[in-house]
Amino acid sequence: MRKKLQVYISSTYADLVEERHAAVEAVLEAGHIPAGVGLFFKETQMGIIKRSIDESDVYILILGGFYGLTLRDDESKSYTHWEYDYAGEVGKPRFAFVVTDEALEQKPYDFELGGYYQKLQEFKRSVLEEIPTFYVEDVQHIQLVIHDQLQEYAGRDDLCGWFSGKDVPDVQKLWEENASLLRENAKLNAELEENKKTSE
Repeated sequence: MRKKLQVYISSTYADLVEERHAAVEAVLEAGHIPAGVGLFFKETQMGIIKRSIDESDVYILILGGFYGLTLRDDESKSYTHWEYDYAGEVGKPRFAFVVTDEALEQKPYDFELGGYYQKLQEFKRSVLEEIPTFYVEDVQHIQLVIHDQLQEYAGRDDLCGWFSGKDVPDVQKLWEENASLLRENAKLNAELEENKKTSE
């Protein structure tokens, strides 16, 4: 059966539109399912984020030049940082991309003037220490790495993934076979009881 992995893609928004789009495209081209609350909402509730990460098999982080929108109840941490931590807490396989300084210089932002620049550097250092991380200069590199990584993850038995309904065995047939076996078992038990009575 062909297993499709659900892949959660986490990043900031404005500075990584192209990179995020490339990641989504690469996941789809590899035959898997992209997920990520940022694909649909700019701001969202934690419950939706948690559920989306919980249902995913793999977590991908893309780090650019912004730390990102901070949590409503904790301005010391961004949504992206929180997603990364949560995915680690629940044991999701994670890997990350860090956009190089040279590539960031081509973007129309002065990242050092933005808020939380130091927090981003600290976050980046912790990511580099904790999970496989790839420095990237262009979207093609992101797509190549995703293709290779997902091919490897798809072979893991501990990742459930999703299956097409046509690949699932005919459950009705299994129920019928099970019911038949139960009837046969009941009949044999009845015969056994009858034999016990006869022999007494």
